[in-house]
Amino acid sequence: MIENQKQANASSSDEIDLLELLAKVTLGIKNNFRSLVLAFVIGSLLGLAFHQLVPKVYESNMIIQSDILTESYGERIAESMDLLIKERNWETLGNRMGISAEKAASLRRVKIESVKQKQVSATEKENNTFIITIRTSDNTILPDLQNGLINYLRNNEFVKVRVRQRVDYYKAMIEKVGQEISSLDSLKKRLFTGKPIYSNSAEMMLVDPTNIYSKIIELNKEQINYKNGLELVNSIQLVEGFTVYKKPVSPKLSISLASGASLGIFFVFALIAIKGLRKIVALSEEKLDKN
Repeated sequence: MIENQKQANASSSDEIDLLELLAKVTLGIKNNFRSLVLAFVIGSLLGLAFHQLVPKVYESNMIIQSDILTESYGERIAESMDLLIKERNWETLGNRMGISAEKAASLRRVKIESVKQKQVSATEKENNTFIITIRTSDNTILPDLQNGLINYLRNNEFVKVRVRQRVDYYKAMIEKVGQEISSLDSLKKRLFTGKPIYSNSAEMMLVDPTNIYSKIIELNKEQINYKNGLELVNSIQLVEGFTVYKKPVSPKLSISLASGASLGIFFVFALIAIKGLRKIVALSEEKLDKN
């Protein structure tokens, strides 16, 4: 019985303490209501001023395709560019992109993401799709940044070596297939003119003209594919360029206003807390003096 009564008294005491604390907080807010409203207004105005004065940052996306550039190399290139941006090394960044240092200085962030896609067929060449996201303080130079980024990616040493290898491969195959076509065309002409198509009288070659025609057609198709591949050998293919958006992504007006108002109210609460601590210290000193 006694223990239950003690627990009830302790619970009642805790409730009273909480009520007293709530009453003191309410009273403090009431006594400083004007200060809180003033701090809210001033903080909101400061947030608005921050939003108006701080340089705007715009964001845009560009989509490219490449069958040479890999996801890991894309991430490394983006990290390298971000490091130059953090170091504010605009001259080096501008030289790599082929733009002026002043235009490179508008960059705030570069991000390269790989988009996974399903392969349509086993014979189709696999292209990796990348989304390049940039943030800049000047959205009027997006066309220059677009060309600069493509040049930057194409001038990567790994990409340049792969492109050179493919160019050599396509040229060699085009020449080889051309020789085969010329040889078959010569054989076809000999058939049309009725000339013998064997090397000497002891050897004789049996040739079906239909096979020659079909083989020439196949080789011509193959040569056209190689020529098309040579024309599209560029490592980076632009799918969709940057779009100029007028609305900035930062600073946001709502966040600026909320942050300013919160800081103003926090400042007032800090002053109230300091006043309360001073009163507690003063009361403690009075009790010590009396004792």
